[in-house]
Amino acid sequence: LVSTLTKTVTSEKTVAVTVSSTNAETYLNLQNFKTELKTFQTGDNYKDVLEKSKSNAIEHNLSICHIDLKDVNEEKLGKRVDKVCKEMYQHTSCNGLFMVILAGKKAVNAAAGVTIVKPKFER
Repeated sequence: LVSTLTKTVTSEKTVAVTVSSTNAETYLNLQNFKTELKTFQTGDNYKDVLEKSKSNAIEHNLSICHIDLKDVNEEKLGKRVDKVCKEMYQHTSCNGLFMVILAGKKAVNAAAGVTIVKPKFER
């Protein structure tokens, strides 16, 4: 807990993006955006992107996780989305912010969600 608090207390605000390699070329046109990032990573599959995103969520003030779930069958899609959001929340530092972007396909719209993790005080 101490290490996650010290990361977010520093004056420098950092942003990290992890994206599925299938969507990485979308960011090629955003050079100004990419130059402001502390970390930009790609992953070959869902698990790879999630693991890198969880590491970034601990280390940075804002972690963006852009996952392509088009190959997941529709029965498992809801569970997969819940798992991504739950794991990102559990790994986000205190006062940190994470964003999950789920790539869509022709039959299904894309979605995005943002959460800030506030400290929990016990009484």
